Amino acid sequence: MKRKGKMIVRAGLLLLVGLISALALAGCSESEAIKIGEAQGGRPVKTVTLAGGDQKTAWRFPGAVRSLRDVELSFRVGGPVVAITVDRGQKVRKGAVIARIDRRDFEVAVKTLAANLAVSRAQLKEAEHQYRRYETLSAQNAAAQATFDGIIAAYEVAKASVDASGKRLEEAKNSLNDTVLIAPFDGYIHRKYIDSHETVAQGQPVVSLVDLDHLEVEVAIPEGMLPIIREVGSIACQFDALPGETVSATVKEVSKTPNPSNRSYPLYLTLNGNDDHRIRPGMASEVTLTARGRQVGFLVPETAVVNTSQASTFVWVVDEKEMSVRQVPVHLLGMAQSGLRVDGALEEGMRVIAAGARGLTEGRKVRLLPAPSPTNVGGEL
Repeated sequence: MKRKGKMIVRAGLLLLVGLISALALAGCSESEAIKIGEAQGGRPVKTVTLAGGDQKTAWRFPGAVRSLRDVELSFRVGGPVVAITVDRGQKVRKGAVIARIDRRDFEVAVKTLAANLAVSRAQLKEAEHQYRRYETLSAQNAAAQATFDGIIAAYEVAKASVDASGKRLEEAKNSLNDTVLIAPFDGYIHRKYIDSHETVAQGQPVVSLVDLDHLEVEVAIPEGMLPIIREVGSIACQFDALPGETVSATVKEVSKTPNPSNRSYPLYLTLNGNDDHRIRPGMASEVTLTARGRQVGFLVPETAVVNTSQASTFVWVVDEKEMSVRQVPVHLLGMAQSGLRVDGALEEGMRVIAAGARGLTEGRKVRLLPAPSPTNVGGEL
């Protein structure tokens, strides 16, 4: 009985030791597990091998349509509006009459100033006659110099009066012409701000006119793409409102200053063709930029890019000889369905860490995890 009891106690002790060991292993932290893995040959990491390809590089960005010319038209003079000849949504041609202001007061001003100019000219004619006569007398010493000086001054005043009257008359005629509001280019009436018989002030908006023949798309691109915009060979724009249709575009310009909120740079694209005017300002667009004949950058998983802030964006590259890692700064060129496209001091064939990059330091030893076997999904065998 005593021997049997000792055996039971020994078995219980062994079971207790086994439970304690299991609990200790279960309570092991992730960092301790990593240390165990590193003790077996370096920190375990998953990697991808950088590879080029024959397919052309393409980037997709959201964009917004805007008109190259979208203006609010107003009169350069004020007065009661006697007619507005257009309606909202109407197409107008360059030179078409948009609205008219009552001309009565402006015509009176023109007639009054024309009469003033005639009087000034008559006075100038008389002053010139006196000047010529006294000029001859002065040359013959038959007139006092003081008298001649007065005649010269009167003549100069008469000339200045004619010049001033002429300018006032010209200004009045311009104001009379400005009582007619003319379309400065072909376009569509987008809004009407007033109706006929309202009195408007100088510069008060009357209608807004938008040009649908010349549209552009604004796209925000990351800073890293600026050096390779010249590599773009073709641009295609698709619109949510026009499913299945694609319109080509060309690069117009890149903004010289970034957007302060996200440090992206506005890229302006000119749409090639909108004859049916179905594309309108404000429409959302998906813009595809395709590189000219060669791959640009490399495609990596999103998890491979560390610290995607502007201050420091990099990937970890494995030195397969030393089995250690080093940082390589990169620029984000855009997004793709299978990851991010980056550019930097990278070469085809390099191994980039795709998983396990958290907490790595320069020169740290790593161990490459084997790729999953197609016949052993989950690695359970």
